[in-house]
Amino acid sequence: MPLRFWKKEKPEKGKPEKEPEKPPKVEKERPAAKPAPAETVVKQEPSAKKPEEKPAPPPTPSKPGEVEVFVNEAHAGLVDLGLTVAPTKAAFAKRIAAYPGGEGAFVAEYRTAPYKAVTRVLADWLGFHVPETFELDAILKEVNPRLSSFKLTLAAKDATWLDQELNLRKAKLILGDQEKVVRFKDARDFLKGVNELLAGRKLAFLELETWADDFAFLLVRDPRWDKLKNPELVVIKADQTATGGECGECGAPVGKYWSDCLKCGAVFG
Repeated sequence: MPLRFWKKEKPEKGKPEKEPEKPPKVEKERPAAKPAPAETVVKQEPSAKKPEEKPAPPPTPSKPGEVEVFVNEAHAGLVDLGLTVAPTKAAFAKRIAAYPGGEGAFVAEYRTAPYKAVTRVLADWLGFHVPETFELDAILKEVNPRLSSFKLTLAAKDATWLDQELNLRKAKLILGDQEKVVRFKDARDFLKGVNELLAGRKLAFLELETWADDFAFLLVRDPRWDKLKNPELVVIKADQTATGGECGECGAPVGKYWSDCLKCGAVFG
């Protein structure tokens, strides 16, 4: 993509900034008078495209019974993936009604990007969100109520900073008779350490894509990785689901709809 921008600027960069004072040329050269780095040009692209993206606001109103059809379809898909059980359909339907913008907004997004609509509902319904910066006590308050269903409790002690600028910390995790020292800079790192303690119990906290700066997780028993690899209904971020290509920065495998790379943190799109 950067190549495209360079091609656009080459003819203008070739002209010296102090070209003849012809009025027509002054107008043509003004954009090139500030030859910004490719980054700046990229940042300007979204604003240039905004007018083209605006013609989509009026969402097509949902047809009678369409919400119910989508609820049934999405819930059945989640059951098949092993992320919920059949008796929870009524609770799932209530979450659709509480979708930002209401059922109509859910239907509009489900039509164009079902994976995004369903992943967001799942994160707010059975999962939990963790901000970029968090306190250990706050994340334990989310983790332990979920582990309690399996008669487990996680404790963290001896938390210390390793590098505040990098937001790097370490702590000792205790789960039953297991202990593990983990180094982490975000919730993703922290829960990787927790998952290592849970591996023998066939439990795992799966990361759900949020397409934002925060993180979302869902506790699952014995994840069905063969089915979770398909991101068309739910976007799970894990090494096992990195089947959509590779990161342009570090070359690591990435998922089809991921917003960033698990290995180097590069942000896509």
